[in-house]
Formats: sequence, C-alpha cells, structure tokens
Amino acid sequence: MVSQIPVGIAGLGRYLPGKRLTNHDLEKLVDTSDEWIRQRTGICERRIAAPDEITSTLALHAARQALEDARMSPEEIDLVVFATVTGDQAFPASACRLGHDLGAVNAGGFDLGAACSGFVFGAQVAAGMVANGQFRNVLVVGAEVLSRFLDYRDRGTCVIFGDGAGAAVFTPLDRAGRGQFLEGSIRTEGGAEDVLCQPAGGSRLPPTVETVTNRLHYMKMGGTKVYKFAVRVFAELVQGAIDRYGLDEVGVIVPHQVNQRIIESAMAQIDLPMDRVFTNIDRVGNTSAASVPIALREAYEAGRLVEGKLVLCPAFGAGMSWGQVVLRW
Repeated sequence: MVSQIPVGIAGLGRYLPGKRLTNHDLEKLVDTSDEWIRQRTGICERRIAAPDEITSTLALHAARQALEDARMSPEEIDLVVFATVTGDQAFPASACRLGHDLGAVNAGGFDLGAACSGFVFGAQVAAGMVANGQFRNVLVVGAEVLSRFLDYRDRGTCVIFGDGAGAAVFTPLDRAGRGQFLEGSIRTEGGAEDVLCQPAGGSRLPPTVETVTNRLHYMKMGGTKVYKFAVRVFAELVQGAIDRYGLDEVGVIVPHQVNQRIIESAMAQIDLPMDRVFTNIDRVGNTSAASVPIALREAYEAGRLVEGKLVLCPAFGAGMSWGQVVLRW
C-alpha cells in the first residue's frame, strides 16, 4: 500500500465585488421588505459583480490573495480546480482562463459543477491528488456571479444569492504548516434535480425563444424542500464529526452560508450554541460554491481558526448534493 502524504492548506483568499445590494434596494425591485428578508434569511445585503467583471475575474482576485498568503508564485501551481455553476461560458472550463490570467503556466485545470457543495468537493479532489503524490500544489477556487442568473421578479431567490469568490492552496502539510485535511464526504440524492436548478440552457432544454420567454434560464428553487433538506443534512454532518472526534476537539464550524435560519435550526437540533459557528451571510448572502472559502478566509482573519482544533465545513445544495471537509488547524 502506498503511504499517503499528509495534506494542509498553505493559503486562503477571498474577493467580494464592491457593489452592495441592500434589502432596501430590493424593495424597489420586487414585492418584499427589509423585515421580511431579515426574518426569513438573516441577510441584510449581498455583493453584485460590476458589469466588466465575470466569474474568472472574481476568482483571479481570490486566487492572488491565496497565493500571497501561501508565499507561492503562480508558476508553482500544478492544478487549478474551479468550482462554479456560473462559469464564463459553458465551455471551455473557466479554470483555463483563470490559469492563464493568473500566470499558472505549469498547471492543468478543470471546472467542478456542484453548486453550493462545489468547494467542499473540490477540496477533497485536491487533497486526494496531493496525498497520492500526483500533484504538489493545487489551487481550489469557488466563484460565482449568481446575480446574472437570478429572476428579479422572484423574491424567493433574488433576495438570497450574491456574487463572490474564495480560494485555497492545498499542499503537503510540511509545506502548508496548517489546516491539515483529515477527512471529507461526498453524497448526492438523485431525483431531486428540479428542487434547485437552472431549468434551461443544457441538453434537456436547449435555448429557444420559448425557454427565454418563460424565464427558464433563471434559477428556480423549492424553498420549503431546500430548508428541510439543509437543516437535516447540516445537523447530521456536524453531529457525525462530533461523534468521531469529540466535541472538545471542535474549534469552529464554518458552513456553507445557506440561510441564517437554517443554520440556527440545525444548531438547535444538535443542541449547540451559535457561537460555535462562523457566519457572514448577513453581509454577503449565499454565494454558492464561493461561500465556504470566503467564510474560511474571513474566519482566519478574525482569529476563529484555532491552532490544534478542528474546523468543520459542511455544505449542501443543488442536486441535491452534500458533503463536509474536516480540517485540523
């Protein structure tokens, strides 16, 4: 049996566009109110990409910060894993554009489309490739420009989602010195493709005048089903890690920022206080694949990633897909 190389996170980065879309701004666009949004989601504002920004440009800012944090040059990156469902175009992969713009001339790359679970899945791909010696330095980016796929007539979706990017550099632990990857999980539940999706634009419903007229290229979501699913899965993932490692080992939970009320309900279900969780959804909304890495970087800056303690990163979303990464910082 080939011995596995311990893997860690050498650098973290995040980028948020400058434009803030507040709840009061949304009151002018759709039948909603600041009170309604806050009560149901905990969100106060979200960021919106500028007209000249695309998904790969958001990712570029986050990647540069992660490389600076890792004290690494772009030429040292061997692979780019780009988690997104709002890529620059259907193909080629946005990872190709990001690698080019970053100057990662020695890196291959591909996109990973798992929506809100994307970064957590990508982190596991990266950790596995570093652990088996296939690559030494892998850049994992989660980035989304969701605002261009939202129907601003649909208050069930347009009030929740925002734009942003986060990144992490995975390397052997002796190079990283922190953020040891301990374990991960990847799960999907088939048959739930329509609960949270962009119905048209693929081979099932190619673009036509009818699909555009019927607004099928915008995101659609079954809110009640997503809520129940996310609360259950969040609680199961966190409780499972606590059962394996012990509550005293857990430093902080940095989850996908799905909805503040979902996070609160799940924490109540496993009888843990909210101060165990790092959240930023009030300021940035739900940024899908960018959510976990943005929050990780902000938790790092806030001193919430405690040396020697576990960091739990559960994620769940479209598909329905879910999983978790467990790190020891």
